[in-house]
Amino acid sequence: MRRRLFSLNTLFILMAIIAVGILLIPRIIEGYQLQSKGISYITSNIEDYYHKTFPQEGEHTVEIDLSDLESNEGKVLFEDSENKIYVTNVTHSGSEYKVTFRSSGSYDKDGATLVSGLEHVHNNNGFTSHFNAEAEAVYKGETFDLSPSESSGLNYRDGDEFGFYLIPPEQMKNIDSKEEPAVEVTVTNLQVNLWVEKSNK
Repeated sequence: MRRRLFSLNTLFILMAIIAVGILLIPRIIEGYQLQSKGISYITSNIEDYYHKTFPQEGEHTVEIDLSDLESNEGKVLFEDSENKIYVTNVTHSGSEYKVTFRSSGSYDKDGATLVSGLEHVHNNNGFTSHFNAEAEAVYKGETFDLSPSESSGLNYRDGDEFGFYLIPPEQMKNIDSKEEPAVEVTVTNLQVNLWVEKSNK
């Protein structure tokens, strides 16, 4: 009789462990996927998250030093409690200067937020990005518009990259990085990409 009771207790314990495991395994897998893929995991699960994009108000300015391109790395264009946009590199090749920005957001199981020059959306063809940010530069008191040079999808767990040609071709003849190395770059129309978990998930 004791052996039978022992066997029944063991069976109940095993069943309880299995039941708990069945409940926890999906959450463990979800947590692993979230940590390994980051924001892109959330964006690929559109049935589980609401998504909205809206403009970030204001002008955001950073000064670029043309005489020491590496010194620009890490300069901050935008920062709040959950997001940051900073310079990853400034390059000079032939008659072109380019500045590249890295956008870093935040994410957890409840959703994600990313302030970027890009709007990340789903359409009938899948996942895509739109370059919505605009920029202008001031050099020697003259202001000129900048053109987009590059952009990425959500290639990083916490964000993306976007960039601009720093000097328009018609302005290159006026550049003297020794006499006047500073270019002031102002970016507007940054995009707030927001994903929020649906309450009925």
